Amino acid sequence: MKDAARIPEKTDCLEPVPAADFVRAWKQDFGIETAHLFENVDAIELTRDAETGHMRFEPSILGDASFYQALRRFKWYHPVRKLEHVHAGRLASPGDLVLDIGAGVGDFARYLDQVGYIGLESDPDAVEAGQQSGRDLRPIDMATWRALDMFRPADLVTAFQVLEHVSEPQSFLTEMVACLSQDGRLVIGVPDAESYVADLPDFMLNAPPHHVTWWTEAALRELLDRAGMKVDAVTRFPVEPWEYQLWWMAKASNCLPGQKERRFGRALRWRKILSFCLSWPLQWMPPPAGANGSTLLVQASRRYP
Repeated sequence: MKDAARIPEKTDCLEPVPAADFVRAWKQDFGIETAHLFENVDAIELTRDAETGHMRFEPSILGDASFYQALRRFKWYHPVRKLEHVHAGRLASPGDLVLDIGAGVGDFARYLDQVGYIGLESDPDAVEAGQQSGRDLRPIDMATWRALDMFRPADLVTAFQVLEHVSEPQSFLTEMVACLSQDGRLVIGVPDAESYVADLPDFMLNAPPHHVTWWTEAALRELLDRAGMKVDAVTRFPVEPWEYQLWWMAKASNCLPGQKERRFGRALRWRKILSFCLSWPLQWMPPPAGANGSTLLVQASRRYP
């Protein structure tokens, strides 16, 4: 299925980045080798669709199993408690079926009570770990789930921090809607491209092969509208403990001299290192009251004529 959010002739290039710069940064920052993923790719462009505001990296270089296994060695990669889980858990009613897409180890299930929970996850190690904790996790995609005899539409379909990893978001969302009951609700959580994350210099966790799309509220609304959905609520959360240092790092970077037009590249190495060092002693200090975190959560339902 062609991704309706992609209109190449109306796409602007915001920034070209040599692929070698991504390979270098992933190795220097996290010790992760990504050269095999960028093979035969000279440069990656961060683009924006002029009509929808949808931002993506072209070509879309996705992480493989070994890449995510390496990332999961870091304990901070999957915070145990996230406010988007707490908030979304309150939307489920007793007796509902909740379908969690890209469920990881199924942490969202701990915020649900008296509901049926099924998590779909592509990482077999995460599925095994979640199953050992008693969670119903399955190593299948949405199309496979819908083809099973036991399939029934879910009352709540969620995707937390998943959409930014998807190269064809419109197709992905269409599958989510197909898994949804007629009066059900979608909940999608993404990093907010208009949050402090945009000020983090050469921030690899927001770059290929980890994130391949960026999302603003306007772009998410457009994506949902094209899928026949209407937005019922948009929620932003305070800065959470797991992101304190990132918030301070962004503030430190903004205080440093020099050009800030570029988001990635070798020239930002010194700014990244210095802002990281400046933020280190502040990582346990909450930001000022009222500061927004990086998470954007959107709740949507079917749009009727």
